[in-house]
Amino acid sequence: MNTKSLYHFHAKPMILIIGTILAFFALHQIAHAAYQKTFIISAYYSPLAGQERYVTGSYEGDIRLNGSGVNSADGTPVYPGMIAAPSTYAFGTKMKIPGIGTVAVHDRGGAIVHAGERGNSHDRLDVWMGYGDAGLTRALNWGKRTVTATVYGRDPNIEENVYLEGFSEAERFIRNIVVQQKIFKKDLWYGTSGDKVKELQEYLTDLDYYKGKIDGYYGDEVYKAVMQFQIDERIVDRQEDFGAGYLGPQTRSKLEAVITNRKKELVPKKNLGKDDSGDEVKKLQKALQKLGFDVEITGIYDEDTINAVFEFQKEHEIVDYEDDLGAGYFGPKTFSVLSQKLSELDDTAIAQVQEASIVQAEFDAFTNDLKPGDKGTDVRRLQEDLKKFNLFAIEPTGYYGDLTKHAVLKFQQKKGIITSQNDSGAGVFGPRTRMAVNNILGYRANTKAIIASKTASFKNKVAIKSEEKADVQSPVFTSELSIGSRGEQVALLQKTLKDLGFYNGGFTTDYYGNITKDAVINFQLDKGLISSVNDMEAGNVGSRTREALNALL
Repeated sequence: MNTKSLYHFHAKPMILIIGTILAFFALHQIAHAAYQKTFIISAYYSPLAGQERYVTGSYEGDIRLNGSGVNSADGTPVYPGMIAAPSTYAFGTKMKIPGIGTVAVHDRGGAIVHAGERGNSHDRLDVWMGYGDAGLTRALNWGKRTVTATVYGRDPNIEENVYLEGFSEAERFIRNIVVQQKIFKKDLWYGTSGDKVKELQEYLTDLDYYKGKIDGYYGDEVYKAVMQFQIDERIVDRQEDFGAGYLGPQTRSKLEAVITNRKKELVPKKNLGKDDSGDEVKKLQKALQKLGFDVEITGIYDEDTINAVFEFQKEHEIVDYEDDLGAGYFGPKTFSVLSQKLSELDDTAIAQVQEASIVQAEFDAFTNDLKPGDKGTDVRRLQEDLKKFNLFAIEPTGYYGDLTKHAVLKFQQKKGIITSQNDSGAGVFGPRTRMAVNNILGYRANTKAIIASKTASFKNKVAIKSEEKADVQSPVFTSELSIGSRGEQVALLQKTLKDLGFYNGGFTTDYYGNITKDAVINFQLDKGLISSVNDMEAGNVGSRTREALNALL
């Protein structure tokens, strides 16, 4: 064998071995080139004629927004889970995205921008969710999210594996079970009408987004108001984004959170007493007004406010007498009960009470005029009510004398019925004065009836559940719980407190954290198990708190 032949004999295998080694290292390098990257990922779909709903309100509008969706920019037929990315990502780039699966880049788009453009803090991706109502539902459920994905590059050894169908079921569970909205349970969109649209207009007006008529129609003004809310809350970036102006799952959830926070802002966050002043006092006075107590919003914790707080405390058995500790003082227990009563009385119910011109709830109204010199039960009742208004200083006597006349005069001046004691009817309990007193009493009666109805509804649900589970042993609290505890007992605790209106977490878990502790404290204050947040038992589920909870199960 000559040298040349020997060379060829050895060279071919060597070249093959070297090529294999190089290929191995090349593939090894590709496999290890994967990296983690955070993206802002939005969704889109392709509309079909005759859908149940459209984002823009019409098929033509959705076509302009999303396109018809046949082929992607690299010629690949569209499929659920297909990704559109900025031009710096080559077609075929593989990524693993939580909630979607392992996907590849096949498309481009005008809204698909890099980090730093149009206010985006990360590179933008779009995921195609399908055709028609099914695709629209998936796209709306996804909304816009900030997600950390694994980028593999153009690795031919990684196969696409989209599990979008399973994602839809998971989203339905999260949306309907874990974070179910209480105010807007269904989507609303351009062109719809009805009571829920009217309610949406009222909320958007209160939040200073909507300036139009409260007519129950989802037109241009509502569309613009919803879109501005979405932009402010970073749900969308601009009008051209998918879902802009559409009240979908993410927008409903965020709107409810904002409304809930507004309700919480109605309650003062600190203890208040005589001669305190400022915005926190105004909050207290507004809250008392909503619950039907006759107090002016002055920002000063005056005698009228002390009296209104005392009446609230008596009504809810926080105190019994004027000389009880804390009577007329806004402290932790009063805060807890006031917060609960405001949450039970939703904004729609408040509006119904405030706008009602005819009193619906039964109450003992005044039907006769009264004047100085009169005697009897009606005079005594009038004196009792004037005492509640902090206008009558002595115990009721049943005789309409100078003190009663002076108290009526003060009430008339307060309500603008007269301007001075020389006006006709000053100090006389006549038709206008009687109507003003009856309006206050009726308002209070309506408010109490609404709260009682809601409480009865809750108790009825509990009773029905108890009957349905009569043959099943109810779970009870058997162990002490505190910060850091975990397990089924904690989950039961959170569920029980959530049903009772004390637990404010978005969903229940099996971990005892600060939210659970705050809920326990509010429950303990409400049930008189502790006197203040500084008590040793505050926030811990000990024997007394367990007994109180078990009595409710």
